[in-house]
Amino acid sequence: MSLANARRYGSPILVNVDGAPIARPQRIPLSHKKISEWWLQDLIRRCPEILPVVEIEPAFSPLMSIGMEVPTSAGPIDNLYVSPGGYVTIAETKLWRNPEARREVVGQIIDYAKELRSWSYEDLENRVRDYNQRYRNGEIGLFESLRQEGMIEDVEEAAFVDSVNRNLENGRFLLLVVGDGIRESVEAMTEFLTGTPRLHFTLALVELEIYEMHKADRMLVIPHVLARTREITRAVVRVEGEAKSIQVGIDTQVATGRPIRRSPTLSEEDYFTQLAQRVDSEDVALAHKLIEDMEARGCIIDWKAASFVIKLPDPGESGSLLTLLVVQTDGKTYVTSLGDQLRRLGLPDQIAADYVRTSADALGVIVSPKDKFAWRGDVPLSTLRIKYADLLVILETTIEKIKVASQPGTEEPAHDPVI
Repeated sequence: MSLANARRYGSPILVNVDGAPIARPQRIPLSHKKISEWWLQDLIRRCPEILPVVEIEPAFSPLMSIGMEVPTSAGPIDNLYVSPGGYVTIAETKLWRNPEARREVVGQIIDYAKELRSWSYEDLENRVRDYNQRYRNGEIGLFESLRQEGMIEDVEEAAFVDSVNRNLENGRFLLLVVGDGIRESVEAMTEFLTGTPRLHFTLALVELEIYEMHKADRMLVIPHVLARTREITRAVVRVEGEAKSIQVGIDTQVATGRPIRRSPTLSEEDYFTQLAQRVDSEDVALAHKLIEDMEARGCIIDWKAASFVIKLPDPGESGSLLTLLVVQTDGKTYVTSLGDQLRRLGLPDQIAADYVRTSADALGVIVSPKDKFAWRGDVPLSTLRIKYADLLVILETTIEKIKVASQPGTEEPAHDPVI
């Protein structure tokens, strides 16, 4: 029996902290007139975070809504999103009480992808301005929208524009079919895709279970990403050739039950493609090792349009991320923001000052005379490579200081390492 056939979900229950049941929300049937496709479109426009994109392909996350009923020559796109890394997501909402052939649903969203593949950054910018005039009371553009939401910094604009243009040209999109009850017959669309050599893109089926709460004016929405062991676990959209002669195909990774190495995300692939064009193979290998070593020490990698950022989750479990190092696609590295981030958490910013000073000493650079929390200028990967063992000790010590300082009653951080 496949996992798809065995798929079943329990029903949610609201409880008090002592476990006593409060209410049992009732799932709204697919035929209920309270729900319409426009209602679903507006829901995922207002709350894009309800779409579990990070589970599908982190490069497309977090989502910022930039369009609803976006006009194209292939018809209006239900919902359109962009990530700070410059990746575009297309969503098609469907209520499955409205029966449609599999090929019609898939074909429609593929047509949207082909249409967007012919767009430029300026074309997308114009659609975003129209959307913002309607929903944000202003005609700000794409990058400014992200900046105002605090999702991107001014210094990243050129890299962001390049990334959007590159992804539009290459057809790297995430296509989401979003419904309120995607059934087994619809899941079989993925099999249709894998068996069709002319197609090539990331596709995901997202089911939104909708429950009516005990108060009539409230609903509970639970998202699910539908997947099976034999279906696509990752399909990378590659559209090659001139606009008039497009060749499309699907590369998939199928679960086998065997342990496999962490698969690179789309943004990671992009990053290393650009890095390899600018630095030698030893520096590329160092970047890979740095990622592996820091993930082993509890850090996460935040992929940007032209860099990756090593971040430590706040040990105090606030949900904040502390920036330890930025590595750009040109092979240059820098430290930034850690002092401010520690202060906001009520932790001593001296930890950041010690980190910058000791790492600068080890790498043979100097601390910025204007900012004790930054090096003076960027440091190339080739320099890090020579002193990598020392830098790793300093990073480990800094992480330990932050963990100790996060514990209740801690006043003084640990001593600096001797290098």
